[in-house]
Amino acid sequence: MPVRAAIAAAVAAGIMTFCAAAVSAATLRSATVITSDVVRLSDLFADLEPQQDKVIGPAPGPGATIHVGGRQLIAIADQYGVDWLDQSPSAMATITRAGRVLDREFFAGLVQKSLPDIGPGPVSMDLADFHPITVASDDPKPVILSDVDWDQRTGRFSATVYRTHPTGDITQDSFLLTGTVRAPRRVLVFSHSLAAGAVISSSDVSIDESYTGYATAKIFMDGAEVEGMTLLHPVVAGEPVLERDLHRTLLVHKGDPILIAFTVPGVHLTATGRALEDGGSGQYVHALNLASSMIVTGRVANASEIEVDAGSGAVPSDPNMLRRLTASARANARSDLSIR
Repeated sequence: MPVRAAIAAAVAAGIMTFCAAAVSAATLRSATVITSDVVRLSDLFADLEPQQDKVIGPAPGPGATIHVGGRQLIAIADQYGVDWLDQSPSAMATITRAGRVLDREFFAGLVQKSLPDIGPGPVSMDLADFHPITVASDDPKPVILSDVDWDQRTGRFSATVYRTHPTGDITQDSFLLTGTVRAPRRVLVFSHSLAAGAVISSSDVSIDESYTGYATAKIFMDGAEVEGMTLLHPVVAGEPVLERDLHRTLLVHKGDPILIAFTVPGVHLTATGRALEDGGSGQYVHALNLASSMIVTGRVANASEIEVDAGSGAVPSDPNMLRRLTASARANARSDLSIR
């Protein structure tokens, strides 16, 4: 072989060897996202030799990132025998651990599952001083609730949250979760705004099947309970109808003369009587049948009539009660005369 040809062959062989070395050298991963709780050599370098990958340290916390500078990368490559192409002290690699954020919606669902009496419907929840936390993205049960306490009347609740995989930071591994949670319920609400003094009718109220607000007094669930009652102050649409907002509009007063009506199919009977107690529209009151001296119970129909149900029974009157009723009637009569 001529000398020139031999040199050319040797040069070509050297170039081939260099190219093969370049191809087999590892390359730096500038940014990597991991899900494991450890960092491996392959998280920093690609194209490693077979069996060269090893665990080199703990991973950052879920959602956190660590930065590895050039000098540390060179030291790691030397320690593990990595043939790193283009080594440079100015190089930089970042490793981020994937995570998911546990927000208000997550804890609302967790609290709902922990309160069997709350039901499966939507929940209104207000968390006090809440801060979301980040956990591993592949953790199926990242936290647990303990010491759950819920007052159904006020809606206040508290619980202790524990991480199932502690981080070692006592300020992060457990914390107190507090707030209010209200289950939906069926309540009577006002259909539109009304002024103080308005007398409630069936068109003024409606049923909200999933009310989650906070009621500070007795609520109603039937429009018949409030029909004919008077508002003590203004209300707006959507507000629950509360007992404290209303007072019964009296149509019949104790001692008033009234008509007692008894109706069944094909028969309508009436008798004169006197009311034994005050009553508003729709309320049941006791009255004395003056003809039979029997006490009956009837529903107030208007200011001068009560309606006795077909199944209602009458009871004999007490003489002392009749004297009190007569005295009350005379007093009312004298009052009427003095006014005139």
